[in-house]
Amino acid sequence: MLNETCRFKLEPQAENLAILDELFKNYCKMVKECLKAMHLNITSRKRLHEAIYKELRTEYPDYPSHYVYTAITQALGIFKSYRRLSRNRKNNKPPSINGSITILLDDTHLFWFSWGNIKLATHKGHIIVPFKIHEHAKFYDWSVKGSRLVRSNDEYYLHVSFRKEIIEEEPLGLIGIDINEKSIDLAIVKPDKVRFIKVDISEVKYIRYRYYRKRKSIQAKTSGEKRKRLLSKYSGRERERVDAILHKASKVIAEIIEEEHVKPVMEKLKNIRDKIDYGRKMNRRLHAMPFRKIQSYISYKAMERGFNSEMVDAKNTSRRCPICGELNKPNGHVFKCRRCYFQADRHLVAAWNIAMKRSMWGALPLPPKALDEPLIIEVKGKGRDESL
Repeated sequence: MLNETCRFKLEPQAENLAILDELFKNYCKMVKECLKAMHLNITSRKRLHEAIYKELRTEYPDYPSHYVYTAITQALGIFKSYRRLSRNRKNNKPPSINGSITILLDDTHLFWFSWGNIKLATHKGHIIVPFKIHEHAKFYDWSVKGSRLVRSNDEYYLHVSFRKEIIEEEPLGLIGIDINEKSIDLAIVKPDKVRFIKVDISEVKYIRYRYYRKRKSIQAKTSGEKRKRLLSKYSGRERERVDAILHKASKVIAEIIEEEHVKPVMEKLKNIRDKIDYGRKMNRRLHAMPFRKIQSYISYKAMERGFNSEMVDAKNTSRRCPICGELNKPNGHVFKCRRCYFQADRHLVAAWNIAMKRSMWGALPLPPKALDEPLIIEVKGKGRDESL
């Protein structure tokens, strides 16, 4: 099942704008009233509903009852988040709402979505609010599973959650994916071949470094609101540039997955940053790498094409020889096996081992015909952008 959220900018007329303003104002009050009831230390939705529902329905009789339900859901989520954070922090501020809040529309009694407008149930009856559709919108054949209204700088947005059922394809092999600082290394493993591909993402490293120096200069030369504004400006630029590169790289990988008809296999990266300790400069570089984001992009694009990703333990993937299984101490970028003398790029060996951890051929250390294949490495996406 594929899920994705799309944002649409609402374009309400003057009379509907006033209704939306009042709706947000009173919905915010509902959530605040629910939070006040939290002094009872309630974490059960049923108990909070029993404690506050009748009072809110009496105070806001003109509003559809489901607004009260979702306000209770919102408040409960805020309170649980506060409790979770307070276990790890001292002097944590009690839960509160200082500004606006998102309105949950997770029931079809509150909204009716159609392409170009939304029909919304309010305290003033049903209103129809138009919105713009992007020319490349891809969700026309997807089902709507939920929605929410968001207010930002006096503008209103509709966030719609779409869902599509994907029929999973039967893979003909595996593709091990090893994510590194300068490249995403792929090892396509099938019963009759092994294919190695490097997808170049070195531009990310250089973009990160240039913006790091830019931020450092801003912090040294400015202060106050100017510093805050400039840091926010360049942080946004950096994020957009890096995301653009990662999307392109993940699309290339997804197309390879579809072409080769293989199942993606990647490393589990939980707590990976806790294990990084190579000195101050190297730690800064590696901590800046969006490892998990790359994996999520690849997983999503592969799933769109019918291939579900699988995660495996990362232990010894860079140390184990894929030919004989011997554990070797890494030394530079070239992997050298002291037992069978096999040599190859260390990152490609890691990708190979990642794929073989989900072996489709039982105990075989390598697909049967792979030993006869030459170790040819394909490189995709070379080059980088030098501009800021």
